[in-house]
Amino acid sequence: MKIGLISTIIVLTINCFAGQPTEISELKKIFEKYKVDGSILIYDQKENTYIGYDLKRCNIAFCPASTFKIPNTLIALESGIYTIDSVFKWNGEKRTFSSWEKDMTIEEAFRISAVPVYQEIARHVGVEKMKYYTQLFNYGNLDINGENIDKFWLEGKSSITQYQQIYFLQKLYNLQLPISENTMKRTKEIMLYEAKDNYRLSGKTGWAVRQKENVTWFVGFIETNSNAYFFATNVASNENTDLKSFSNIRIELTKEIFKELKIITEE
Repeated sequence: MKIGLISTIIVLTINCFAGQPTEISELKKIFEKYKVDGSILIYDQKENTYIGYDLKRCNIAFCPASTFKIPNTLIALESGIYTIDSVFKWNGEKRTFSSWEKDMTIEEAFRISAVPVYQEIARHVGVEKMKYYTQLFNYGNLDINGENIDKFWLEGKSSITQYQQIYFLQKLYNLQLPISENTMKRTKEIMLYEAKDNYRLSGKTGWAVRQKENVTWFVGFIETNSNAYFFATNVASNENTDLKSFSNIRIELTKEIFKELKIITEE
């Protein structure tokens, strides 16, 4: 049985226990406000319920792009190939962004989404270990081989759905992945994006370009004083989208939806 099918069965089983996901059609106005297409899926851990917008689309698999830096970080630390203090040396070559042109730790690389660092990690992990850990995590349906080991999450056939993203994130958050607790705790610390008095937001963005379509991700979890919510936002550009601000929309849109649903409140 293929891993992608296994993941699908697991997610469907979880959905059965969680009850029927609820479509919140009113969230359409927020996607329209930002002039984008897309969908969002949110899992309420306390209530054991899924809610979201365009739930049918949430079952469509997309290239994971830089959201794969979450499992890639886990694998780097758990395999012992790197530690939290390892320094990745810049070789002086020109990189896509000037912010990537420096020595950095894995935490710094995660926060600025430095692709070359994570490509180095993947090459050192290798095909067999990468397959082993990603299958252990039931992380999407990944096509990993010797020719694409440092780019399989950025291009090609690898894909993951929003339901699969949340399944993985929930296991990570609750320290239920079959790896060491220390690895999961350190990765969760690295994922922290924003800390406020009334919530903590952790996650990772991603941007995939496939078949001339711009698709961006923002996935993670938000902790309030009384609950934890897991989210997977997938946003696609259309003819009305302002591509200059497109990279920021996934985060702004997600936070606005949290406020619309009263998950977080205005400060």
